[in-house]
Amino acid sequence: MDKSEFNQSIKRLSCHAICLLLLIFGSVAAFAQSPDDITLFRQKQKAQLEQFKRSKQEEMKNYRDSINKAYTKFLEQQWVTFQLFKEERGFKPMPEPPICDPVAQQLDADDKPQQLIDIRPLPRNEPAPLDIVPELPEPEVTPVTPQPRVPATFFGTRLLLQPLTVQLRRLASVSEQGIADYWNQLSAMPVAEMVQEVARVAQMLSLDDWGTYQLINTMFDAYVPDGTDNERVVFSAFMLNQLDYGAKIGRADGSLFVLLATHEELSNTSYFMFNGNDKSKRFYVINPQHKDLTTIQTCNGVYGIGGAPMRLSVSVLPVLTDDVCVRELQFDGRTYEIDYNRNLIDYYATFPYLEFSTYANAPFDGTIWESIRSELAPQVAGKSQEDAVNFLLHFVQRAFSYKTDQEQYGYEKWNFADETLVSSYSDCEDRAVLFAQLVKGLLAMDVVLVHYPGVHLAAAVHFDNPQTTGTFVMVDGRRFLICDPTYINANLGMAMPQLAGTGVEIIVL
Repeated sequence: MDKSEFNQSIKRLSCHAICLLLLIFGSVAAFAQSPDDITLFRQKQKAQLEQFKRSKQEEMKNYRDSINKAYTKFLEQQWVTFQLFKEERGFKPMPEPPICDPVAQQLDADDKPQQLIDIRPLPRNEPAPLDIVPELPEPEVTPVTPQPRVPATFFGTRLLLQPLTVQLRRLASVSEQGIADYWNQLSAMPVAEMVQEVARVAQMLSLDDWGTYQLINTMFDAYVPDGTDNERVVFSAFMLNQLDYGAKIGRADGSLFVLLATHEELSNTSYFMFNGNDKSKRFYVINPQHKDLTTIQTCNGVYGIGGAPMRLSVSVLPVLTDDVCVRELQFDGRTYEIDYNRNLIDYYATFPYLEFSTYANAPFDGTIWESIRSELAPQVAGKSQEDAVNFLLHFVQRAFSYKTDQEQYGYEKWNFADETLVSSYSDCEDRAVLFAQLVKGLLAMDVVLVHYPGVHLAAAVHFDNPQTTGTFVMVDGRRFLICDPTYINANLGMAMPQLAGTGVEIIVL
């Protein structure tokens, strides 16, 4: 039986069970029997139903065992070396943001178009519905003494996980045989129950694909508190495969890495192309320590039929315990207090480099959004669109200290708007994303991101008044005026003079 046939069988399981139950009740209603006869009849039908459930569960277990056994053989064979590629997207270092003299620039200002290179209406990749495991009837459980659940912490949120009933030995080495042996150990775990546990917690916390991956890492830390990074990688790749994600194990310089197939293309993240099951798929190296890698080794095979790519768009935030902190921002002689959930900021820090539109389309967390509305909405209430946009533009320009990513982190890092609001420093892409989010959320105006390739990121806003002038871009026949949150003191419509003549890409949100 191949995987598609097996999945069809699983889907028919619920229908069969319902029909069986209808048969039971229909039969009981059809015969006027004594209470004892009815009880015996029900017991017999229940036993048949339990036997049917067990047979299907055993069938699923055998299928999963066969796939894991086959993949172990791939892991044992000599791994193949792949050259790594990386689509670099960064910005020319700007040690200090330029300061605008708005009066002087206004005297010189013309209503002029900005040269366009491309307009990229990047699609919003809505996450697929969470459907990690097929609907299966609960297995028959022999009464046993309940075991205590295992405590875990998922970004500040306390969890109680079902216990792991097997003891995992240590990963002996990162050789092909050592990894295959560890994978074989993991195959002996109660995999079906663990898959269901992941699904239970993911649903409880409203986790998307990336959150589910982070949950798997949390589970490993809870089950194997003294586990190594390499062991966590094998565990995570194993569980991702059981959940039907496209994942592999990579090896470089004695360390192991999770390799993920993703629905979106990632920037500044090493990848290679892998041909498996006659399909070419891009795998990205998840490299949280930012190690400098040029090649990666991995087994020359895929798990099962290859798995689905992970979706990394952010449309729903995880439900995390509040750890509320306060960030004070100074602007024009006033202090603005922004409440935020530290746990969400820590969660955001785990993301790889996404498309700019993903950052600008992600929703604000409820805690931080209530603060924004309380602190900033009164400042723009009753203002014209032009005055309101200028207020938000000047707020982002002057309430935040500037520092490049290299200075702050030692590598390129892009922030969600929530992160920028609470970070000590920010640079052009962080400010552009935050400004876009504020304009969309507080003013309900259309905004796009303006990308000067390899140089800078700004924004542009569409105004209802056609007489509003300045440097603009045309998007779908509408004028969007440049608004640059890194050009200090600049008003709407004022672009950096040093970027004049530089063509831009428009990222539609």
